[in-house]
Amino acid sequence: MKIEKLFSMQNELNTRIVKEHNLENVSLSDKRRLAFLVELGELANETRCFKYWSKRPASEKEVILEEYVDGLHFVLSIGLELGFTEIELPIEVELTEKMDKIELNHLFLSLYQWGAKSLLKQEFNLFLNEFLGLGVKLGFSFQEIEAAYLNKNAVNHERQDSGY
Repeated sequence: MKIEKLFSMQNELNTRIVKEHNLENVSLSDKRRLAFLVELGELANETRCFKYWSKRPASEKEVILEEYVDGLHFVLSIGLELGFTEIELPIEVELTEKMDKIELNHLFLSLYQWGAKSLLKQEFNLFLNEFLGLGVKLGFSFQEIEAAYLNKNAVNHERQDSGY
């Protein structure tokens, strides 16, 4: 995964949205965190991991991946706000081993805690790594995550083109 490329693409999208919606002098920090939490909830809903009362299976893998990258857009936006444009990613295989030991519901709850607070710069790397760990836990490779992000970023630009 070329995280610097994703940060750059997210910065381009954010800059466009801020300009086109006249938000230059508006703090978007709380809105971005809330948007992340909403997207995280939509993702949890598609996985159905917490629905102990239901026998219905999780949504299709493609639906879950799309919800996941919706959240990634806001994780990157939070990172950009903190001044990140490049970061050292964990090794995917090591992250997979770590995530195998964490229960999915616990991971969602932990990410809710991260997303609900104003992060300090030194905390962002932990937050990003945990979110990437969620993607791995859900069965996605870094390559799949990156490809899905690129596709959804293009969709987000198309939405802006059409007055979304």
